[in-house]
Amino acid sequence: MDLLYFVRTRIIAPGFIIAFLLYFIHGAFTSAGKPPRLDDLDRPGPRPIPTPSASERNPAEPVKEFGDYAFLPTSLSNPFPAPDGKRKDYHEWNALSLRELYVCMALDNCGVNQRKVALLASHWFEEAIVRGWRGGEGVWGLSMYKHLKAMGYTTMFANSFEEALAIYRLFPSLISVVVRNKAGECHSDPKCVKSESNPTGIPAWKIFDFEYFPSTTGSHFHASLLKGKWILSANPERGNSTVIQYIGFSVEDDCKRRKFIPFSQRKDRIFMLMKQLTYVYDHRFAWNRSYFALASSDVGMPFVGAWLVDQHYQWKPEEMGTMDDIEDRDKGVINLISGAGAGANHTARFGPQRWAEEVGMSKAMVGMGNPWWSPSPYHALCAGVPFINPIMNFDPNDPWNKTKWHTQHPSLVQFDPPYVYHVHKQNYTGFVDALKAATTNEILSFIPDHMTEMAVRERIRYLMEHDWKEDARKLLEERKKAGEGYVFEL
Repeated sequence: MDLLYFVRTRIIAPGFIIAFLLYFIHGAFTSAGKPPRLDDLDRPGPRPIPTPSASERNPAEPVKEFGDYAFLPTSLSNPFPAPDGKRKDYHEWNALSLRELYVCMALDNCGVNQRKVALLASHWFEEAIVRGWRGGEGVWGLSMYKHLKAMGYTTMFANSFEEALAIYRLFPSLISVVVRNKAGECHSDPKCVKSESNPTGIPAWKIFDFEYFPSTTGSHFHASLLKGKWILSANPERGNSTVIQYIGFSVEDDCKRRKFIPFSQRKDRIFMLMKQLTYVYDHRFAWNRSYFALASSDVGMPFVGAWLVDQHYQWKPEEMGTMDDIEDRDKGVINLISGAGAGANHTARFGPQRWAEEVGMSKAMVGMGNPWWSPSPYHALCAGVPFINPIMNFDPNDPWNKTKWHTQHPSLVQFDPPYVYHVHKQNYTGFVDALKAATTNEILSFIPDHMTEMAVRERIRYLMEHDWKEDARKLLEERKKAGEGYVFEL
């Protein structure tokens, strides 16, 4: 679809239509309705915004879960249907947000944060929120979105800087932040970033890099040219460093909606953190594939998991050989997915809800070395399931010096047994000892302080409310004085 056509028909046109329909609104806010539940926003699978007619409220009675966000009145809900859950089109979500923003501005009853727009321009956002994807970036994006909505901010989606720029130009003064991976693309593009030759471009200081891993040096591909606090991260920096801006995510709400299984009622088994067979073949694999059958006998309980056998997932069988499945039920290595061969539908066969239930019924979770910094161990710990964290690299002369470690989950290095057991790679004795301890020592639900819902919310509030233009002005002065670094227009 032509971008200009999209902007005219899907974004601008609804605004004019609303202007003609405002006379229907008089007296429409006389009855209070029930707003959509905030905790619906992070349940597995896409959760389209509820029908606006169910969101009607009395402006004198603020909606607690969404601040005082002004939802559409009934008089405007019928002509404009809610986003369709089957189509999963984020443009429909944008249209609804715009209608709510236009109407509240016309009626002068916007919530305190509703005129502040977060433009979520990375594809991870709409994939997670609209289409239900639950990879690491998806978990993070969903968490950010949930708290933005909880505080009553307006949110918009985009899938490219071109689309983000078109939306930005509709109401530049209302957009507080533009969050997208590869922020440097816009900084380097004179057609995108604000400059003397492009005065309606996006100011460099409003663009924040959506980078899952903590890129303290700003050396990742197309990194923000402002660096520092303009690089957002899902994970905290190591040690006490605070170079970038840690936002993080929380699994607290999602976890606490699930029934906690007492240790005595769980199955005697160990859950394997691997969603693809590739994880026990690639160069980051911490153990030996023979460990699982051997340890099942030595520990006295089976290893279970939910992995797909996809010969082409981060693997080239033509060059690297065919991967043999490690499942051996007779020897205690069990894949819970039925028909896990190439082409299996993971979402249909083993969705997030089932996955969480299976983890919660286990007595320990063991990492493979990959994926790096996965959110899954946090889900396990919240369910009272200890995590075996592989130490991939270490000083052989000082193997227990944590400052010299490179583990699968760096943020968990600060924790010790009985919550997290750190084991050096290819150490079978340590592997078995950790599993024996983890499966016999009960722990309660554990959520690190920096990962509670409220901790995440306050960091997002800071992102939206801080005076980044002033910080950018100081940075610009420093760079001009030094005569080096990226120079930009305020």
